[in-house]
This record gives sequence, structure tokens and C-alpha cells, in this order.
Amino acid sequence: MAKLYPYLNFENAKESMDYYKDVFGATLLQRMPMDENMAKAWGVSTENLENTTIHGGFVVLGNTIFCSDRFGDADSFSSSVTLMLDFNSEDADDVAALDALYKRVTESGVEIIDPLKEQFWGGKMGIIKDKYGLLWMFHAQPYSKLQ
Repeated sequence: MAKLYPYLNFENAKESMDYYKDVFGATLLQRMPMDENMAKAWGVSTENLENTTIHGGFVVLGNTIFCSDRFGDADSFSSSVTLMLDFNSEDADDVAALDALYKRVTESGVEIIDPLKEQFWGGKMGIIKDKYGLLWMFHAQPYSKLQ
């Protein structure tokens, strides 16, 4: 069965992965720097290749996110892309994890688009923009109603 993963491109994925480790508590950071042959084939400078990332990944609360450096004409993030972390509002541990992560992230100085608050559907939702311009939706809903 296929799986769907976000794949993000950054000016400097190595730096970005450190940011997500510090701010979001990301774990299992892995990255592969570009090698000299690949750099030459792609027309990338061969200086400081140890700081480049051709492919990397990290995990936020059990969710894998892949990434690389932004090579060529790749665009930066726009508001048309949002990553949603979804929690079960009927599970006290999930709600505690949501609240703790939201507090940690918002205390780091991100832009709060919509504060985390109770919603009419019986859950919570809040949206932030991180330092790279990526939108994150923190969301909780009653999973029993999804059945």
C-alpha cells in the first residue's frame, strides 16, 4: 500500500531540520548531503557540499516529513500549502500532546494566524506560520465521529 508524505524544499534543509528539532521537538533527523558528481550534474557549486541536503527527513509526533534543499527554480512556500497535525479530542493524552506542542511552538516566536481554541465541531484548531513561511494547522477532532 502506498503512503503519502509531505516533501518540503528549503534554502538550507540542514538548518531547517535543526529548527524543527528545537521548536517542534522533531526526532530521527536524517540527511544525505549532495556528492561532488551530483553537484556537477546539477550545476551546483561543489563548495561546502557537507552542508547541502539532497534528501533528508525528520519525525514530528510520529509523522514523517521528508525534505531537501531547494535546488534550481523551486518556489518557496505559499499559503496554499498547510501541514495539519491532527489529534483525537476524546483522548486526554492526545489533547495534552496538542496543547504542549502548540505552547512550545508559539513560544518560539512564530506568527499566530489563528490561535488554538475550541471549535463548534467539538475539537480545537489553531494555525501558525513558522519561520520559513510554512503554515501548520494544529487540529483536534472527536475520532469517534469519523466512523
